[in-house]
Amino acid sequence: MSADPFGTASLRTATLDAWAASPTRLAEDAAAESDLVTVGYRDRLLTELAANAADAAAAAGVAGHLEVWADGDELHVANTGAPLTVEGVRSLAALRVSAKAPAEGQIGRFGVGFTATATVSDRVEVRSRSGSIVFDRERTLDAVRAAGIPVDDSSVPTLRLVWPTDARPAPDFDTEVVLHLREPAAPLLAAMIAQAPDLVVELSALQRITISGVDVRVERTPGPELDDPDAVASVVAVTVGEDGDRSARRWLEVARGGTRWLVEADGVPPEHDVLRAPTPTDIELSLPCRCITDLPLTPDRRHLHPGAEIADAAVGYVDLVRIVEPARRVELVPELHLARNRDDARLIEAVRAQLRDAAWLPAADGGELIPSRAVVLVGLTDRLADLLGEHFGDLVHPDLSMAQHLPTLGRLGVEELGLAALAERLVGLQHEPSWWHDLYDALAPLVSTGREVEELGALPVPRSDGRISIGVRGLFVSDRIATPMRWIPTVHPDARHPLLERLGVGQLTVADALADPALRTLVADVDLDGIDDDGLAAEICAVLRADPDAAVPPWLAELPLRDTEGELRPADELLLPDSPLLDVLVEDHPFGVVADDVVAACGADELRRLGVGWGFLVVEDELPVGPDHDLPDEEDWWDSLSKAPESLRAVRDLDLVDEGRWPEALTMLATDEEIAPLLADRDGYTAWWLRRNAEIDGLLLGEYRAPSDDILAGIVDPLEHPHADALVGALARLEPDTADDAALLLTRLGSADREIAAGAAVLVHAAVVAACRSGVVDPADVEVPERVRTLSGAVSDRAVVVDEAWFLQALPDDEAVLSGPTVNPADAEVLATLLDLPLASEEYGASVAEPGDAVTWTHPEAVRFTAERGVEIPRGEVRLHDELWITVSDGGSPREVRVRWWVDAAGVTHLERRGR
Repeated sequence: MSADPFGTASLRTATLDAWAASPTRLAEDAAAESDLVTVGYRDRLLTELAANAADAAAAAGVAGHLEVWADGDELHVANTGAPLTVEGVRSLAALRVSAKAPAEGQIGRFGVGFTATATVSDRVEVRSRSGSIVFDRERTLDAVRAAGIPVDDSSVPTLRLVWPTDARPAPDFDTEVVLHLREPAAPLLAAMIAQAPDLVVELSALQRITISGVDVRVERTPGPELDDPDAVASVVAVTVGEDGDRSARRWLEVARGGTRWLVEADGVPPEHDVLRAPTPTDIELSLPCRCITDLPLTPDRRHLHPGAEIADAAVGYVDLVRIVEPARRVELVPELHLARNRDDARLIEAVRAQLRDAAWLPAADGGELIPSRAVVLVGLTDRLADLLGEHFGDLVHPDLSMAQHLPTLGRLGVEELGLAALAERLVGLQHEPSWWHDLYDALAPLVSTGREVEELGALPVPRSDGRISIGVRGLFVSDRIATPMRWIPTVHPDARHPLLERLGVGQLTVADALADPALRTLVADVDLDGIDDDGLAAEICAVLRADPDAAVPPWLAELPLRDTEGELRPADELLLPDSPLLDVLVEDHPFGVVADDVVAACGADELRRLGVGWGFLVVEDELPVGPDHDLPDEEDWWDSLSKAPESLRAVRDLDLVDEGRWPEALTMLATDEEIAPLLADRDGYTAWWLRRNAEIDGLLLGEYRAPSDDILAGIVDPLEHPHADALVGALARLEPDTADDAALLLTRLGSADREIAAGAAVLVHAAVVAACRSGVVDPADVEVPERVRTLSGAVSDRAVVVDEAWFLQALPDDEAVLSGPTVNPADAEVLATLLDLPLASEEYGASVAEPGDAVTWTHPEAVRFTAERGVEIPRGEVRLHDELWITVSDGGSPREVRVRWWVDAAGVTHLERRGR
């Protein structure tokens, strides 16, 4: 007979007596157990046994271990911890009576959880090292009948009558529950394996569950430190599997009061979860974190007790959010519209209330923000956050600054910071220009449309002059100019970024900067009576230096500069120190000399471009309207032109050259790359003035020829100068430009001291006649030479101008003067007027001695003559002679001359037959 350490005999007797005294009591107990088995605990076998094991481990202060295995139709559930007690046995054998004191923090408190064993078994053994008991439905039915209590086979409870047994728990365990199963164990074990990983998390006293060799373990280690000592963070690691094949799952857990909140450390939110107290209830939750609480439940442990307030479980949620990496925190914000039931909604509201008022939102500067005091800049990058974080403590971390987070953050009170508001916040910040460049570079990815461009209209921009502009309106950038300009606001070079150009910053060239009206106003406003220009010249020259090829407005020559006397004078009234121009000017020239410190500050090359003299200066006007450029004799030059010039480029101050220094001055002019082209422009002012005013050895330049001009050799002397050929536009030429030029050529032809070939004389005559006939020269203005150069090359004071070609056969060469390579009566008449000579046809009379034979122009002799001479015989009468003689008379004795051909006064052409 088995020992009975727990007094089970008296318990059975008392129960049977109660049933016998009140037959309805038996029916009530059976019905109550049936309700718990079929409804309350129908699927909670492992949960309830694991809860008992956890309580036992906690009571004994040991690491809880629960192992489950099957042996035939027996299911064994063994655990470590406190063994079975008398109070425990009485609780197991009574409905709704628990031996556990709530103050001890035990899980079981209603005394009904063990009823779950009856869901799978009609015989339940509890083997413990303090003693063992057994519940058996068949033995209960026999005992009831033996007591004379009428009952049918299905109307007795399994867990009311208990008997002692001598069985011992499995080795290494303190208690073992053996269930004699009504159905196969395999499905039950599979379900238990699935439940075990959650149970070791929920039941903190239970560290290990082994089911049919599958080992489930939990390890709790300290988590991140929290500021509040009432909250404790842990890392809960659960491993599942057999040796060599284990899977792991990690949780972050925060415990505060009686509630624990957990989130998977690997970032996988639960798809579906329920409230756990601490084991699962039937209350579905949509929160992204697991809630394990000590809130009171109904006896079936499936629902909250009516007096429980689920909002109390919200404590600790914020603590959990704080220990999660910043990128995940918004994911842990529950959404009310996803609530699955009333309890879920109340818990979400409580959690959101805490999140709304607590500092947990990661800030860009590394701190934590209260949502209602935070702003989010959509698209914020790490780089942009690094730049802004030190100034904007309310800026949300970049990991959470994405558009998809806006609705969630907005419902918590976070405000969106637009680019316009950001630009306003940036006003007043003091940083180096390079910091602003980095800011623009970080902002650039956020600006993709015209809308963003408009929002950044008030973006602060550092300027080259050290000031800050609010917005880009009126600002410029330059690829060349790196120095500040007081007349044009430019972006500081170190702050320049393509974003600014997208926002509307203008491109500025050096030419644009120099031509700006504001600069012209500054130049005009400089007080010539002052002591300096306040550095304006240095600024302008710095701009000039940025582009050596940029056009310089002519009015910049008016820029006042300090001279060696300490006075301010316009740039075009000054020369550089050691200027070679000083050596060729008259002593009383009006120029000053730029002060040495001004040259050092501005640069000699830049000062020259402004108009300060080194060599001769050039006046430029792209659209001249009249002779108003202060050039000597400019009006005379202008009047000499057939039409107004389209543009003007002219050397100024030529009238200030010392008469004895013209050779040096001409060298300066010819070797100046800018001026040299002007010397070849015969119609331009420079060459025009030099021809008429510059003197070398007592002669004007216009009275010399270029050494390379062979046509005028012997007629005009060559200029003896190393750059004479470069001065061709300022020297004489075959074609006269004025009456003086024509007179010079004709006078030189009539000089007996000059050896001039007949052909050269003819070319000069032709050029002068052409100038007169074209209107360039008025014959009346040409001085008549005393002598003329005849066809023989000799000089004569008695000659005639040949106006009919046939007279060349009758006149001696030393009397004939030709107006051109061919005889043209009109040209001959002009030349006769110029030279004051008679025409040959007027001076001489001629008659044909014999009438000859009349033929037509189609006769072979006429045709041959026409072909040989290159002339056309009028379709008139032609007369042929064996010998053609004419009588020539000039008022003196007549003379006979044999000729080849002749045209008489009647227009008849006389020809001498060939071969006669």
